[in-house]
Amino acid sequence: MIAMLTVLLYLALILEPRTAVQAGHLPKPIIWAEPGSVIAAYTSVIIWCWGSWEAQYYYLDKEKSVNPWDTEVPLENRNKTKFKIRFMTASYAGIYNCYYKSAAGFSEHSDAMELVMTGAYENPSLSVYPSSNVTSGVSISFKCSSSTLFGRFILIQEGKHGLSWTLDSQHQANQPTHATFVLDAVAPNHNGTFRCYGFFRNEPQVWSKPSNSLDLMISETKEQSCTPTEDGLETYQKILIGVLVSFLLLFFLLLFLILIGYQCRHKNKANASVKNTQSEDNAELNSWNPQNEDPPRELCTPR
Repeated sequence: MIAMLTVLLYLALILEPRTAVQAGHLPKPIIWAEPGSVIAAYTSVIIWCWGSWEAQYYYLDKEKSVNPWDTEVPLENRNKTKFKIRFMTASYAGIYNCYYKSAAGFSEHSDAMELVMTGAYENPSLSVYPSSNVTSGVSISFKCSSSTLFGRFILIQEGKHGLSWTLDSQHQANQPTHATFVLDAVAPNHNGTFRCYGFFRNEPQVWSKPSNSLDLMISETKEQSCTPTEDGLETYQKILIGVLVSFLLLFFLLLFLILIGYQCRHKNKANASVKNTQSEDNAELNSWNPQNEDPPRELCTPR
């Protein structure tokens, strides 16, 4: 009986955090790594867990390890804590999450965070085709290759966008192992520095040294370089030109009509003047008739 009670108590102690986490009475914490989640070998990194003012203890879990992997008390502000790794090695690489305990119980687990170590193997080489300076909308290809038989390659864009692409490696006789990353239509957000890494499938968080860097420069086409304000100004200019052309056409049409009217009036006046002259001549001819005139008198001479 005592043995049974001991076993039940042991199971309760083990299952207590899981049961409380599933209850989800407290806000889920946030986990992140500083200076980042991709860390060079033998450098330091801090894993932060930001939870609640009510937190009494913070717990860090690592996938495929005994949980909790580490435990810390809150810092002075009590709503977060940090887990220090002084020298990054392959044993620290993996997937982490954190949670905390308060008087109300255990919180939910945070989202998973992948912590990667680089520098475990020789660096691959990176090339780009057709060029590292292209216009927006074209297709380019990055080729990451290595003499090491990596199972996969990952291409990373450094900086604020932080884009990444992962591909299985290709093996060909008498050629380095490689992967070709095709970007069908590059855009201005692809501007930046690119590097690639190789890794093996059974250790996805242990990468090679970084490849040589490639700076990609994407220039916009003429049509794409126009801002909305410039587009509006261009449209306004087209409308204004159309109005001016229409006004000029109407002006010349009106001028043409006025000229035609003036010529018609002048011609009508000339015709009317000729007709009046002819009528007066005819009237004078009609008024003169030799029969109506008295015959000339003969001069009488005295006898």
